[in-house]
Amino acid sequence: MTVLASRNESHHPAIGRGVGTRGAEGGRLLDTMVSRAQWPRLIGNLSPGDPLAATFVAPDDYRTYQVKGVVEMIAPATDEDRAVALAYHRQIHRLLTSLGVTEGQIRFWLTDSDLYRLRYRPTDVFVQTPGPRAGSRLEPRP
Repeated sequence: MTVLASRNESHHPAIGRGVGTRGAEGGRLLDTMVSRAQWPRLIGNLSPGDPLAATFVAPDDYRTYQVKGVVEMIAPATDEDRAVALAYHRQIHRLLTSLGVTEGQIRFWLTDSDLYRLRYRPTDVFVQTPGPRAGSRLEPRP
């Protein structure tokens, strides 16, 4: 699962759920799809150069990583982007329902309505999984 966070000029936060992420430009950048119809404040806060936080959680074991980054581009989704989102919908729906989450609890955020692609350059990655390493910066491999 993916939760995104932005802020406006007054530093008031806005959050939203991503519906699919992929690497871009050889993994140097990330693309996360998000519904502007569902999360207008999140998208409205963002322009190239703005900070963005993306938190990725594996719902079956709560392994969690937060990626801090800088927005490179915001654009309406292409057909390829929509395919990434729809594949994510199928995968996360299957996983969550296998864990006992009901259809009604997840249906509202699995949408491709007014879908946008957020492209961002990661600057830091933090382990957020509960335990002794929570909050620690993940160092890049040499």
